Amino acid sequence: AWYFLSYQIVAVGALYLLPGSVSGWSDEDKSNYSFEKWRYNVTHPIWDNDAWYVNWVLHPYWGGAYYIRARERGFDRTDSFWFSTVMSLLWEYGAEALAEPVSFTDIIVTPVLGSLLGEYVFAPWRARIRAKPGELDWSDKAVLALTDPLGVINAQIDTLFGVKSTVQVAPMGMRAPLQRREPAFAGVPPASGKPSGWAVQIRVDW
Repeated sequence: AWYFLSYQIVAVGALYLLPGSVSGWSDEDKSNYSFEKWRYNVTHPIWDNDAWYVNWVLHPYWGGAYYIRARERGFDRTDSFWFSTVMSLLWEYGAEALAEPVSFTDIIVTPVLGSLLGEYVFAPWRARIRAKPGELDWSDKAVLALTDPLGVINAQIDTLFGVKSTVQVAPMGMRAPLQRREPAFAGVPPASGKPSGWAVQIRVDW
């Protein structure tokens, strides 16, 4: 998430340099940054009229990229969908809201279509490539990079700063503690030790 917040600054800079026909930001939007404008934009969301390829290609693509990033970290389908949703909300209510109102369209399209794209297109595609024997060719590596761009960028930054990190997420059964038995009940079989509940164990190594 910290990496993503940093990427927002870079993305806003890129959008600032793009023509208004692509970014949807007018010259007034680009020159008028203030907390008051941000507060207005986040409290007055709209259904936007961005170009079709922005709403129906770029946003689902990034939603799929968020989804794959979560799947690569060990999250299941549901959690990966919510991760994509949170990343979309961080963008809509974060840096982008400095220039334009929050978009209902983007909030819905990015995680919903993005998760479908990630689960049924990106994930199987990546699995087929990884199942190939031998060295991967440049096109396979390009597909792996394009379907998980955030993972590639994160890895490069980790390498640059000498950071090695892993995250593991796994379900864990919670067992009730066995009751201490008095000597008079020594012949009674101990409790079965079956899980009394479930939790999620998260391990982060640096």
